[in-house]
Amino acid sequence: MSKKISLRQFLMKTGRFERVSDCVHEIREGKITVNGKKITNPNHFFSIKNPLIRIENEKTRKVAMHYFLLNKPAGYVSQKSENEDTIYDLLKTSGMDDKIINSLFAVGRLDKDTEGLMIMTNDGALSNIVTDPKNEIYKRYHAVLENPLDYESIKTLEKGIFIETDEGKYKTKKCKIRISGKKEAYISIMEGKKRQIRKMFEAIGNKVVYLKRVSIGGLQLGKLNSGEIRQITKEEIMEKLEF
Repeated sequence: MSKKISLRQFLMKTGRFERVSDCVHEIREGKITVNGKKITNPNHFFSIKNPLIRIENEKTRKVAMHYFLLNKPAGYVSQKSENEDTIYDLLKTSGMDDKIINSLFAVGRLDKDTEGLMIMTNDGALSNIVTDPKNEIYKRYHAVLENPLDYESIKTLEKGIFIETDEGKYKTKKCKIRISGKKEAYISIMEGKKRQIRKMFEAIGNKVVYLKRVSIGGLQLGKLNSGEIRQITKEEIMEKLEF
């Protein structure tokens, strides 16, 4: 049996739409046909094997797979927004084609105040590999703290600690911490809960005042300056994910 994809998902991979809401609007307006049949349900599923998709009678197809590394500066959000500076604004200044930009998403978001390494792609399978905790791909962060870390606090965090998430209380998985200064440490985690590292330190009565992701598996920031983006191959990424 061939794999299936929803019409909404497929159209977002064409790069024709900047926002999902725009895509859904076009579908509901009856402007999309799948294999000659008008479809108005955004969640209509069909086989990904040789589909014929037309937008107002114009044939369209998915954008080719692309992979980029981005050094995200602080002050930018990781999702599309009309009211805030976003990582997509950085992509637009790179001269990249709009269709490619529209098709990309961040693999593991960073919050607005956090800097560092991000993978940008339109490859959902790769995203699932990187973000699935079962694959035990560590993401390493450099944290500057409000108060010094002591041995007991480190051990508490490394064993796992309860934090509040949108889904309720959550116990973090085992992590690795290495002190690099009086109030500085490198912390490696496998998960990616929203503001997880900040919440972990808050749970022991400390506070993160600066946070930067420096690596994902074996992928390093290297000489990538703040705000810069570099194209990379899927093969390079897979070689360095270390799982």
